Amino acid sequence: MDPTFGHPLWIFVGALLVLVGLWLFLWATGRSASATEQGKLSGLFRRRKSQPNAPSTATTNATPSKTATNFRRAMSQLFGIIGFLMIIAGLMAAVLGVFYPGE
Repeated sequence: MDPTFGHPLWIFVGALLVLVGLWLFLWATGRSASATEQGKLSGLFRRRKSQPNAPSTATTNATPSKTATNFRRAMSQLFGIIGFLMIIAGLMAAVLGVFYPGE
């Protein structure tokens, strides 16, 4: 067995993918928690209408702030999934860089 690694560029790219994926995953997790907390807090501070001709709850629940909170939460979950996949791809690239035989 050759003492040098077969593909050092793959190892470097794999480590870089793992670091960027970990950063993206942790960032998205924090954003998701923030968006969820903000959505709960906006529900607490929203003024309740007790008028007899008040709109139905379906129209009051679809306020732009709730829609924006749901969108932020969905995007942070998407970025979390992308970060997780980047971590997996980086680990695979690093392992292949170490164990894949060079020419």
